[in-house]
Amino acid sequence: MKTLFSILFLILSIKGITQNNKYADTYACQDGRAHFYASTPLENISPTSNSMLCVINTQTKKVSAKVKMSSFVFANSLMQEHFNENYIESGKYPYAMLDAEIVENINFSKDGVYDITLKGTLEMHGVKRDRVIKGRLTIQGGKPVSATAEFEVKPADYNIKIPTAVVVKIAEVVKVDVSFKFQKYQK
Repeated sequence: MKTLFSILFLILSIKGITQNNKYADTYACQDGRAHFYASTPLENISPTSNSMLCVINTQTKKVSAKVKMSSFVFANSLMQEHFNENYIESGKYPYAMLDAEIVENINFSKDGVYDITLKGTLEMHGVKRDRVIKGRLTIQGGKPVSATAEFEVKPADYNIKIPTAVVVKIAEVVKVDVSFKFQKYQK
């Protein structure tokens, strides 16, 4: 009976450690910044969202990010309405999402600023495309504290249709930049 009790205690202890440490290597940002620049000489298009989510797992090197497309704020409210209703169709495709992995072998316990490469899938407007995105990760105190990345998106690659009447007002290649400040994930 004592042996059975000891085994049961050991199993419960291991299960408790596993559950408590399930997110031990996970860091999250709930208010990341996403900005894109699609301006042309005829129109200034440069909206920002300050509610992008990002999660990084230092054990697996997996990175997931998600932004609600309707959270982008434009200087011109009519432009914002057209973006959501006519181009990105945010009612039908509410999010843009990235599921990727850090390619480099990063020592997450060593402080520094690291150039990183994310390789994965960017989904937007219902279309998934393989992407390689360059970024920068800052580690401080043995944990990731911030990250930035810049990349380009071609609306045509994601079946985002721009009407002929306004095609000269919107860049064919949209420049995107994102930034995150991480905190230890708490369940």
